[in-house]
Amino acid sequence: MTRAGSPAGSAARMAGAAALALFATLFASPAAAVQEKVDQCFACHNRLGGKLGAPAKEHIGSVHREAGVACVTCHGGNPSLPTEEGMDRRYGFRGKPATRDIPRFCARCHSDVAMMRQYNLRTDQLAEYRTSRHGRLLYERDDTRVAVCTSCHGRHEIRRKSDPESTVYRTNVPRMCGACHADPAYMKPYGIPTDQRENFENGIHGRILAGKIRRENPTLAPNCATCHGVHGAAPPGVGEVANVCGGCHAVVAGYFRESAHFAAAREIGEPKCITCHGNHSNRRPTIRVFSGSGPGECGFCHEKGSKPLQFAENVRDLLGALEEGVAEYQKELDAATAAGRNVDKLKEAHENARNRLTEVEPVFHTFSLDRVLPLIHESDSFLREARQEIGNFRDEQRQRRSVAVYSVTMLLLIAALLGVKLALLPKHPRAGDVNTG
Repeated sequence: MTRAGSPAGSAARMAGAAALALFATLFASPAAAVQEKVDQCFACHNRLGGKLGAPAKEHIGSVHREAGVACVTCHGGNPSLPTEEGMDRRYGFRGKPATRDIPRFCARCHSDVAMMRQYNLRTDQLAEYRTSRHGRLLYERDDTRVAVCTSCHGRHEIRRKSDPESTVYRTNVPRMCGACHADPAYMKPYGIPTDQRENFENGIHGRILAGKIRRENPTLAPNCATCHGVHGAAPPGVGEVANVCGGCHAVVAGYFRESAHFAAAREIGEPKCITCHGNHSNRRPTIRVFSGSGPGECGFCHEKGSKPLQFAENVRDLLGALEEGVAEYQKELDAATAAGRNVDKLKEAHENARNRLTEVEPVFHTFSLDRVLPLIHESDSFLREARQEIGNFRDEQRQRRSVAVYSVTMLLLIAALLGVKLALLPKHPRAGDVNTG
């Protein structure tokens, strides 16, 4: 027998303990193993309701959780320990980051080229943010009311920008920016308008983005970030407007650079695209712009009787006649379609006339009759051809109606003659009608 205090007894106890530990390791239940890996931060907050439970519930649907970003990644601490102990500063617990620190805080990962390479994400967001109006106010004036990363992307429920539920999904951006910029009380210290969102949603860009204009692709429409930038958000400068608009409207921008307006804009800063088209309301001018005198119309800058205004009025008359002709042709085409006729040839003529009219619009930005008139005449030529097709169609319809009337008349006449012939035939008594008395 081995005595308890002897070296042999100690060795036996150690061997037994080791065997027990090995047994526990080999045969421990899976549930026990999982329990050791439970994120106590998430588990605890997920059980809670209200404000304290929201972060965990929001994090469930986030792209961060999908990528393995846990509470500890941003907030620090030890997620394997009970609440109070895990939140000890010894474990790097930092809690809620201060607003001023958030851009640099997010950049710990998002500016790391090696880390972001696997997600194919840019890593210059912080550098761009520092140049933005938001970033400059934050770092130069310590204004913590400005937008930081979490203002736009959210805190815990951060979704991909391609997710329709994301705050930065392309159709949601105006509403997201408007959360601050459409709030008069919030924006009062900055002295800037708060009607941008309303104007944008009523303008042509906003209506296309919302899918409210037929035959226009919403995915091609700009939102706030398209013109102002994403992380480097700032109003385009005087010299930048044509370049910003030209990013999408490249053909128009090319014609504009040929014009006297472009030369004037480089010299005195006016007129720019927004002078005639507006900025957030971005209206599409009608032919009234050539003869009107309100903001964005030719007469607002040019005096009556001046050469530029004479050019504008000349174009207005020519263009007005073309638009009226195309509209009248459309009515004729609709009537022919409603009659159930084959109108393929008529549609082709109409499309040619309308397409040429559409091609005239960008060239107007040269403000040169030598460039505009040939296209107007070409459009007018197509319209005359279209009218000729309508004339031929009408002649064919009249001929068909004449043939139909003639055919029906002849059939009726033949039927009448047959009726008369039958009436004149002698009537023979039926066998049952013979008088045998």
